[in-house]
Amino acid sequence: MPTLLMLLLTACGDHKDSRFADSNTKPQPAPDSWGKQQFVGNCLQCHALNKDRTGPMLAGVWGRWNNDTAKVVAFIKNSQQVIAQDGPKSYSGQLFEKWYKTTMPAFGGLSDSDIKQILNYANAGVE
Repeated sequence: MPTLLMLLLTACGDHKDSRFADSNTKPQPAPDSWGKQQFVGNCLQCHALNKDRTGPMLAGVWGRWNNDTAKVVAFIKNSQQVIAQDGPKSYSGQLFEKWYKTTMPAFGGLSDSDIKQILNYANAGVE
Protein backbone atom coordinates (compact mmCIF):
# COMPACT_ATOMS: atom_id res chain seq x y z
CA MET A 1 0.00 0.00 0.00
CA PRO A 2 2.81 2.53 0.70
CA THR A 3 3.95 2.16 -2.94
CA LEU A 4 0.51 3.11 -4.23
CA LEU A 5 0.40 6.11 -1.88
CA MET A 6 3.85 7.25 -3.07
CA LEU A 7 2.77 6.89 -6.68
CA LEU A 8 -0.31 9.03 -6.09
CA LEU A 9 1.65 11.68 -4.22
CA THR A 10 4.32 11.80 -6.92
CA ALA A 11 1.76 12.09 -9.71
CA CYS A 12 -0.01 14.97 -7.99
CA GLY A 13 2.99 16.56 -6.31
CA ASP A 14 3.59 19.89 -8.09
CA HIS A 15 0.03 20.88 -8.90
CA LYS A 16 -1.34 23.75 -6.85
CA ASP A 17 -4.86 23.51 -5.57
CA SER A 18 -6.74 26.56 -6.90
CA ARG A 19 -8.90 26.61 -3.76
CA PHE A 20 -5.87 27.88 -1.87
CA ALA A 21 -4.72 30.48 -4.39
CA ASP A 22 -4.28 34.10 -3.32
CA SER A 23 -7.76 35.61 -3.65
CA ASN A 24 -6.25 39.00 -4.62
CA THR A 25 -4.62 37.54 -7.72
CA LYS A 26 -6.77 37.90 -10.80
CA PRO A 27 -5.84 36.20 -14.05
CA GLN A 28 -4.81 38.72 -16.67
CA PRO A 29 -6.29 38.23 -20.15
CA ALA A 30 -3.91 37.84 -23.07
CA PRO A 31 -3.53 41.05 -25.14
CA ASP A 32 -5.65 39.67 -27.99
CA SER A 33 -8.29 38.67 -25.48
CA TRP A 34 -8.21 42.14 -23.92
CA GLY A 35 -8.54 43.78 -27.34
CA LYS A 36 -11.50 41.55 -28.10
CA GLN A 37 -13.16 42.35 -24.76
CA GLN A 38 -12.74 46.06 -25.36
CA PHE A 39 -13.96 45.75 -28.96
CA VAL A 40 -17.10 44.00 -27.75
CA GLY A 41 -17.65 46.55 -24.98
CA ASN A 42 -16.90 49.71 -26.96
CA CYS A 43 -17.29 49.06 -30.69
CA LEU A 44 -19.61 46.16 -31.42
CA GLN A 45 -22.76 48.26 -31.11
CA CYS A 46 -21.89 49.98 -34.40
CA HIS A 47 -19.04 48.01 -35.98
CA ALA A 48 -18.40 44.44 -37.05
CA LEU A 49 -15.07 43.00 -38.01
CA ASN A 50 -15.86 41.80 -41.53
CA LYS A 51 -19.01 43.64 -42.61
CA ASP A 52 -20.45 47.11 -42.46
CA ARG A 53 -23.09 47.83 -39.86
CA THR A 54 -24.10 51.24 -38.50
CA GLY A 55 -20.43 52.08 -39.01
CA PRO A 56 -17.80 50.61 -41.31
CA MET A 57 -16.22 47.21 -40.77
CA LEU A 58 -12.98 47.38 -38.84
CA ALA A 59 -10.96 44.57 -40.43
CA GLY A 60 -8.21 46.25 -42.45
CA VAL A 61 -8.70 49.58 -40.68
CA TRP A 62 -4.99 50.47 -40.60
CA GLY A 63 -4.66 50.20 -44.38
CA ARG A 64 -7.70 52.37 -45.05
CA TRP A 65 -6.11 55.09 -42.92
CA ASN A 66 -2.73 54.64 -44.70
CA ASN A 67 -1.30 53.33 -41.42
CA ASP A 68 -1.63 56.79 -39.87
CA THR A 69 -2.00 55.55 -36.31
CA ALA A 70 -2.11 59.04 -34.80
CA LYS A 71 -4.98 60.07 -37.11
CA VAL A 72 -7.04 56.95 -36.35
CA VAL A 73 -6.54 57.41 -32.62
CA ALA A 74 -7.48 61.10 -32.86
CA PHE A 75 -10.58 60.20 -34.90
CA ILE A 76 -11.76 57.67 -32.33
CA LYS A 77 -11.19 60.12 -29.50
CA ASN A 78 -13.05 62.93 -31.29
CA SER A 79 -14.22 62.32 -34.87
CA GLN A 80 -15.91 65.72 -35.19
CA GLN A 81 -12.65 67.53 -34.49
CA VAL A 82 -10.68 65.46 -37.03
CA ILE A 83 -13.36 65.90 -39.72
CA ALA A 84 -13.40 69.67 -39.15
CA GLN A 85 -9.59 69.89 -39.27
CA ASP A 86 -9.09 67.65 -42.29
CA GLY A 87 -11.98 68.83 -44.46
CA PRO A 88 -14.49 67.05 -46.69
CA LYS A 89 -11.96 65.58 -49.16
CA SER A 90 -9.97 63.79 -46.46
CA TYR A 91 -10.60 60.19 -45.52
CA SER A 92 -12.36 61.30 -42.33
CA GLY A 93 -14.54 63.67 -44.36
CA GLN A 94 -15.37 60.89 -46.81
CA LEU A 95 -16.37 58.62 -43.94
CA PHE A 96 -18.65 61.34 -42.62
CA GLU A 97 -20.34 61.69 -46.02
CA LYS A 98 -20.60 57.95 -46.65
CA TRP A 99 -22.14 57.26 -43.25
CA TYR A 100 -25.00 59.73 -43.66
CA LYS A 101 -23.23 62.66 -42.04
CA THR A 102 -23.22 60.88 -38.72
CA THR A 103 -20.20 61.30 -36.48
CA MET A 104 -18.74 58.60 -34.33
CA PRO A 105 -19.24 59.13 -30.59
CA ALA A 106 -16.12 60.43 -28.85
CA PHE A 107 -14.10 57.89 -26.89
CA GLY A 108 -11.82 60.32 -25.06
CA GLY A 109 -11.68 58.03 -22.04
CA LEU A 110 -9.65 55.41 -23.89
CA SER A 111 -5.88 55.82 -23.93
CA ASP A 112 -3.92 55.75 -27.18
CA SER A 113 -2.59 52.35 -26.17
CA ASP A 114 -6.12 51.04 -25.48
CA ILE A 115 -7.30 52.16 -28.92
CA LYS A 116 -4.30 50.63 -30.66
CA GLN A 117 -4.86 47.28 -28.92
CA ILE A 118 -8.54 47.28 -29.86
CA LEU A 119 -7.75 48.13 -33.47
CA ASN A 120 -4.94 45.58 -33.67
CA TYR A 121 -7.52 42.97 -32.69
CA ALA A 122 -10.15 44.36 -35.07
CA ASN A 123 -7.72 44.91 -37.94
CA ALA A 124 -6.99 41.19 -38.11
CA GLY A 125 -10.68 40.56 -38.84
CA VAL A 126 -10.77 37.16 -37.17
CA GLU A 127 -14.12 36.37 -35.59
